Amino acid sequence: MRYLALLGGWWIAVVVLALGPVALAGEGSKVEAIAPAEAAAQVKAGKAVVVDVRERGELDAGMAQGAHWYPTSSIQSDPEGYRKFLDSLPQDQTIVFYCASGVRSGKAAEIASKEAGRKAANLGGFKDWKAAGLPVTAPAKTLQPG
Repeated sequence: MRYLALLGGWWIAVVVLALGPVALAGEGSKVEAIAPAEAAAQVKAGKAVVVDVRERGELDAGMAQGAHWYPTSSIQSDPEGYRKFLDSLPQDQTIVFYCASGVRSGKAAEIASKEAGRKAANLGGFKDWKAAGLPVTAPAKTLQPG
């Protein structure tokens, strides 16, 4: 009987851990998901800018053509610098973020939305941009955040 009680508690914990992030993601979030092709169309129309939040070592695979680069480590270590970076981007354009899989870009987009009042979207991962056949460029070795 005690085993069943422990097992029941375990299942509740699994369900809470699995569904918790999903429930929290929609709560008060102003960040929308955006498909790579839609993001590229908005950039071409002058309605959006793209920001890559991957770390330098991840850039060897390339970057979305025209993307700005602001790594997650810089967002975490210098929040004020990140805010200034966001303020430097056109105020009338959506900021579309991507990383490797969509987790870090989602967090960066939420910060941009909640703390800087910017319209932000999460493209997901760079792999999604590439899979859509969108233009990719090799970043300069001297590329600096911003």
